[in-house]
Amino acid sequence: MSKDTKFVFVANRNRDGYNVPRALEEGGLLDAMVTDFYAPARGGSWLPAILRARSCEGLPSAKASSTWGSFVLQAFGERFKRYRRTMIKRSDRLLARKAMKRAAAHKANLYCYSSYMPRPGEKPEGIKVIDFEFHPHPQLTWQLLSDDAKRYPEVAWSMLHEEEILNRVQVTQVWREADAVVCASSMTQRSLEHVGCPPERITVIPYGFAAPASVPEARPQGTCEFLFVGQGVSRKGLHHLIRAWQASPPPNARLTLVCYRIDPGIKAMIDCPSIVLLGRQERAALDALFAKADIFVLPSLVEGFGLVYLEALAAGCHVIGTVNTGLPDLPLSEKAATIVEVGNLAALGEALHGTAQRKADGELHAPSIAAEAGNWRWSQFRDGIVRHARDVVGA
Repeated sequence: MSKDTKFVFVANRNRDGYNVPRALEEGGLLDAMVTDFYAPARGGSWLPAILRARSCEGLPSAKASSTWGSFVLQAFGERFKRYRRTMIKRSDRLLARKAMKRAAAHKANLYCYSSYMPRPGEKPEGIKVIDFEFHPHPQLTWQLLSDDAKRYPEVAWSMLHEEEILNRVQVTQVWREADAVVCASSMTQRSLEHVGCPPERITVIPYGFAAPASVPEARPQGTCEFLFVGQGVSRKGLHHLIRAWQASPPPNARLTLVCYRIDPGIKAMIDCPSIVLLGRQERAALDALFAKADIFVLPSLVEGFGLVYLEALAAGCHVIGTVNTGLPDLPLSEKAATIVEVGNLAALGEALHGTAQRKADGELHAPSIAAEAGNWRWSQFRDGIVRHARDVVGA
């Protein structure tokens, strides 16, 4: 393909498992991937495991342009936490500028995750820009969370953190510079339309499932195991889950909460012997929790998609989520997923009791749920990315 139909892709780290740049490469549309660090094809055995994982089958290291300045800025931010946000912003700008420079020099187009989009007036002349919006727009997010916080004052700490991103131009305005916008859920689409993005500019391409390494085993009878995995903050609906559970705990059931951080106000709510709170878990321990759980519940107020739902489904868990997530965009039956209205604690409580009863009646079948999860794969997501990108550049 000619240079003017190819893309310089830019994003930090291994977001979404490199599936967007891999799609562009598979479709013959990738000029280069600008990122912080991508593991070399050979001679990388000396790298720590976390960096060796920065690679992807089907995405050759020769197409990657690692940016050591970005890598160092992030390392500094991790070492000195008080500077972390500033270092991330500088790292994002460094990657964005490098990608724009590469696109201009190679007469290629730009494919950017939203944090690395050109700012107003920066877009190189004569190129197309695709913006991948992986989070719902902060304006609608803030509205939803603010309305909820008026009812539930225990989330004050969560709201302080949400307010920090509300007015970041790089997050709130960059869609205006895009020729086309891609997102993974109808929820994100709705949030963009809420701030004026033309619907015809937006395309929803849901994320895919990774095929499980093995078929999950059927769960034994006995205690019904519920699992929550996520940040313990208001946007994840953890305060709703705790309220609904403690108002009427399902019989012979246990709820395990895995939160690497948690709002102190939400943590103070927990007052029930059938709720177990855990901190950050290593991968093997987390996999074991998914394999043990009957039902995964994440009643988010707002999600750009929620990849953890896919992880739970692939492990054979029935999932409970809300309409403000990526679940409604997936081909899932009632056997695999229960979708409830956001903030409706009565409906959430009914879902908890109803799924616990289905467990007792032997109606939750982990192998069938995992098989159903396979109806939408990463390969289908990548096909959608390629078709859309070709349409944008007329290839």
